[in-house]
Formats: sequence, C-alpha cells, structure tokens
Amino acid sequence: MSTLMKAAVRYGPPKHGRAALLLFALAAGILALSPADASAQALRGWIGTNVQAVQMRPLVLDTIPASALELQPDGTYRYQGRAVSCVVPSLCTVYATADPTLAWAATEDVSFTAWGFGVQGLSFTTLLRGRSDMGSDLVWPRTGDRFEAMLAYAQLIRGPIRVRAGRQEIRGGLGFPAFDGGSASYTHGGLAVEAYVGRSLARGLREPANTALQGLDSYIVDQSSYLYGGSVRGRLFGTAFTGRYQRELLADRSGLVSERGSFDFATPVPRGRLTGSLDYDFAFQKTGKGNLTLAVPFDQGHWLVELVGRRYRPYFDLSTIWGFFEPVSYSEGEVRTTWSPAGTLGAWVSGGYRSYGNTNTTEILEPLTGDGWRADAGARWLPSTAWSVDGSYRMEWGPGGFMQSGDASVRYAPSEVWGVTASAQTFQQVEEFRVGDGRAVGGGLSFDLGFGQRARLLGGLSVLRHRDGGTTTLSPWNQTRGWTSLRINVGEDPGLANRRGS
Repeated sequence: MSTLMKAAVRYGPPKHGRAALLLFALAAGILALSPADASAQALRGWIGTNVQAVQMRPLVLDTIPASALELQPDGTYRYQGRAVSCVVPSLCTVYATADPTLAWAATEDVSFTAWGFGVQGLSFTTLLRGRSDMGSDLVWPRTGDRFEAMLAYAQLIRGPIRVRAGRQEIRGGLGFPAFDGGSASYTHGGLAVEAYVGRSLARGLREPANTALQGLDSYIVDQSSYLYGGSVRGRLFGTAFTGRYQRELLADRSGLVSERGSFDFATPVPRGRLTGSLDYDFAFQKTGKGNLTLAVPFDQGHWLVELVGRRYRPYFDLSTIWGFFEPVSYSEGEVRTTWSPAGTLGAWVSGGYRSYGNTNTTEILEPLTGDGWRADAGARWLPSTAWSVDGSYRMEWGPGGFMQSGDASVRYAPSEVWGVTASAQTFQQVEEFRVGDGRAVGGGLSFDLGFGQRARLLGGLSVLRHRDGGTTTLSPWNQTRGWTSLRINVGEDPGLANRRGS
C-alpha cells in the first residue's frame, strides 16, 4: 500500500464525505452478498500517482528604510528606481520577494467499475483520491483534504431504465454539479428523460458549501442544501436538443439557493451546422451565458469557417451577496478560419470583438473603455510520422490592460512506446496578475514511456523567468516546476475479451 493510501486509511474520510461513502459501502455490501459465480465477476479501472514540485519566490511585506528612499521634486518617493506609496518615510512598506521555496504535492487516484455480482445490469463505480503536501513549507491547495470520494455510486440498468445511488456528477448546460443522492433515467428511441435529487456539493469540490467554504466566507449559510433537477434529451427533425431544469433549496426548506434552466441544440443547415446554448436564472429573472456558432466547411472540408456569437453574465447563487451587485456582462463576436489539408500542414486564425455592459459607475476624469479586441493564430506541421511541431500566438486588448503570449513545441515519438516533447513559451500581461513592462519567458522538456499495455510513466521539467529591462529580476514569476505521473490500468474491456474469445 502506498504512503498516500496509508494516510487515507489513517485519517479516514471527513464528516462531509461519510454520507456518500455510506451509500458506497451499502451498495458494495449488497453486491458482495449477492449470489454470483466468482468467475463472472469483473473489474476495470486504473490507478494513478502524481507528484509535483514547484520552486517559487513568495511575496512578503517588507519595510523600506528611510535612508533608501529617494524624494522626488513632486513630493513622491522612489525605491530602487520605482515609485512607492508612503504616508511618511518611516511608514513606507513594499511587497518584496523572499528566498526561493520548494513546494511538494502528491495525489493518488483509484478509479474502477466492478460488475458481475449475480444481478443483471448492476455495477459499481468509484473514483477515490488521496492527497499529501509531502512536508513542504508552502501549503499546496486542498492538501488538507487527505481523502476524497469524487465519485462513488451503484448503477442498475434494466432495458431503457437506469438508476444510480451514491455520489454523482451531472454534466450539462448548467455546469458540472455534484451531489450525494439518487438519479433515474428512461430512454425510448431518440428521447431520454432524467431526474435527480440529493445533497448538493460545492462547485469544484466534493463537500457541502457550508463546510467547504466556512473558513473563506463569513456569510455562508450554516446548513447544507439539496439539489433537485431533471433533463429531456432527444432529436426532432434532425435537430438534437437538451433541456434542463435545476433547483437548490436549503436543507430546512427555509430559502431558495438557486433556480436555473438551460437549453442546448445542434442542427444541420444548408452547407453547414448550427449549434447554440442558453441558460436562464429564474431567481434574478435574467439570461446568463449564451452561445451561437455557425460552422461552414469549404473545399471538401479542407477549410472551415466558424462565426461565433457569445454572451456572458457572471453567475452567483442566492447564498452569497455578490449576485446583487449587478455583475457586468459582455457580448462577443468571433470569426475563426481553419485550414487542414490532407497533407502535413494545418493552420488556424481567429479574431474577436468584445463589448462590456454598463458598469453603473460615475465617470470623473474621462469615459471608461467598454470594449476589447483579441486575435490569435496557430499552426501544426507533421514532417514525418515521428515528428510534430506546434505553435500559437495570442494578443488581447481589454479595458485597462493587454496581454500577449506565444507557445511552441516540438515532439518526437517514433512509436507508441515512448516520446519526448520540448516546449517554449513567453507572455506579457498588464492586468490584475501582471509582469509590468517586462516579459516572462520559459521552456520545458517532458517525456512519456509505456510499459506494455498496462502502465505509462510521464514526467517533465519546466523553467519560467521574468525579464525586466533585459536582466533577470528576483521576481515571484520565476518558477521551476517538475512533475511525474504513473498510471496503471487494471482489468480489461469486456467487449475486447469477448472478441478475443470468439
């Protein structure tokens, strides 16, 4: 047993994960007690171990000695050639970079689906994750959650009916909500109807919001919430569509957390294909995200032109106050052209214009800019079956800042057994997370190595350096990263096994 899995056994699951694991254990017990032929039981999945190491310079608050300040004719101060804000020289502080620190983190995933326990159509699926910070000085995000059940459910399929119980995730037009509960679906021809209910889990986490975010937000409601939802999926006159409705209520039913709906479709049109999506917030009675894409191929598919229209409005549920501050929405149009001939060269280029909504602010000095532009391009060259070369460049101008970045990589993979990739990148960004007038440059080397059909080892090393005025500075942007990942497949696809046996 690995170190991470030993830690998971020692610490055990947190309280917020025990409900899902209880359903998980109950289903496993039912399966184990079912009369079955042991030879008919089967399991398929994988085990993955990932280790990351990052060397960085943390920011610390430092006091500037009064003797090191330079008083300017206009009454301001400068330190080492840069302007600083000081109330008085003796109370002048600045964020400085500390000595380099190495942060370590490791995760171990176990994922499998088991079936063949004597009940037709019954299976058991799980994805477990163990975490460790490996004793590093810097706290890696979420390493305090040493054990997590990301998925853990039992599934029964009988003809057109499918039933699940346990920890699940729904993927659709309203994101990827996770919950502990049950779901059922019925499929008939091209029509599928689904319903689900259970305790809601925080977005991106596998914990109820009232426990996962308690230390970050003082206004989190001190109780969990329950998720209710359903969807209808089908095809009508050649058009595929999905409609979804979802609602969250506090556990004591004293208040509404969210109520939303979404609709997605895809349909063929003359010479092309039209796809779209839209979601609606019933609580605020406003539309949220929307997307409409027209894709038209030319020259037997060697050219593809896409016209895209988007609308985006940030979403916040009713458990926080942020949604009442009227988050600013934007509308965007984009044109993208892709060239992919049958040969060894392909390229794409796109451009877009974005217009932001009313910020409802008072303009004092001059009108605020409410629009932005962006453009990007890329290409891929395959000189042989073993070599591939990729490159892309992106520029964006927005209100109050701009960004430009470039990436390039060369990969050599003479067979499916092994391959190596060399990459380089550069970026300059003047916005919230910025490198100022300087530029960050970096590069890396990675590899992947297969061991038969069961195991694959990946790893790499990358270096990022911030350059300002032609010299490397002691910047927090400077990072050295290393990683390795080992994945081992367990079991075999029953379809492949049956074909080999026949």
